[in-house]
Amino acid sequence: MSVTHRSHKDQNFDLLRLIGVRGMGHARLRNLIRHFGSPASVLSASAKALAAVQGMDAPTAERIKQDHEASIAFAHAQMRSMQESATELLVFSESGFPELLTQTETAPTFLFVRGAIMPEDAHAIAIVGTRQPTAYGRAMAEKLAQELAQRGITVVSGLARGIDTVAHAAALRSGGRTIAVLGSGVDHIYPSENYRLAMEIAHRGAILADYPMGTGPDATHFPGRNRIISGLSLGTVVIEAGEKSGALITADYALDQNREVFAVPGLATNPQAKGSNRLIRSGAKLVETVDDILQELEGRLTQTKRIPTPAIQLSLEEQSVYEKLSPEPLHIDAIAEAARMNAHEALSHLLQLEIRGAVRQLSGKHFVKS
Repeated sequence: MSVTHRSHKDQNFDLLRLIGVRGMGHARLRNLIRHFGSPASVLSASAKALAAVQGMDAPTAERIKQDHEASIAFAHAQMRSMQESATELLVFSESGFPELLTQTETAPTFLFVRGAIMPEDAHAIAIVGTRQPTAYGRAMAEKLAQELAQRGITVVSGLARGIDTVAHAAALRSGGRTIAVLGSGVDHIYPSENYRLAMEIAHRGAILADYPMGTGPDATHFPGRNRIISGLSLGTVVIEAGEKSGALITADYALDQNREVFAVPGLATNPQAKGSNRLIRSGAKLVETVDDILQELEGRLTQTKRIPTPAIQLSLEEQSVYEKLSPEPLHIDAIAEAARMNAHEALSHLLQLEIRGAVRQLSGKHFVKS
């Protein structure tokens, strides 16, 4: 069969076969495709020709040739999972791949995407930080994400607990776009409590990963995904990062990619702020308001149209819970009792209200109206 006039679906199938080969990382895959011209040509090349490509080795070349049935089965399984979860495969060399990411040396060869990458996502800022923020850290993440989103700037983060979650949710509440980069397959949402938030992001932004469908979260995946968070963004804002925080890895990638690094100052006595404060001492732009970001990136963040906050439509159950809230914090048990439902049901409605901007969750499962 000719390898020249294959459909886009067939080309993706060929690529998926290669992705499933053990030992096939992004660098090797890109080198092979650049050398042979297409995934189909890679699959049809001899083991000797494959092994001669820069970065390749003989065992991986042999697996490409010998694991024929296994690679086909893997590709079929990937296609089924993609169809079931409305996932798209974006390829580095094709249109639609995030432009800012193509400008980085460590860009992935492919991305699995739930949702959509839009042209306006080229105007993006990453917000990252600790998984255990203080009330101050949460407030700063919420304020910055909200004001960026209101100006039409996409907020990028990693869907982790803490600062990431606050930033994603605040962008959505403000009617803006947000992108979540996972350290797993896009069909394995981690942490699991962010599943509903993730689905809302997919509906109004994008969830993406450079790991195949079915890949579970693993500690070794998260440092690498940070290069994508920074690579998608014109700048990275760090909020409350400890000395060994993964957010500092994202900042390092941003510097390597010639992108801006910003940091929100934290209390000198807060261990979770030692890393972000060190970034400021090392030259990161200090951020107190969104204007500090906009001024530093003047001329590059050209989309500044404010997006009105959308009206919130509540179900009868959500309305019942919402009416029991006030500007003063109420514990989940008190809310559930007042709304005449069990705590689990009330919490489910409250989390939906939080995602949509109607309420805010405080420490100790206390909630207030936004």
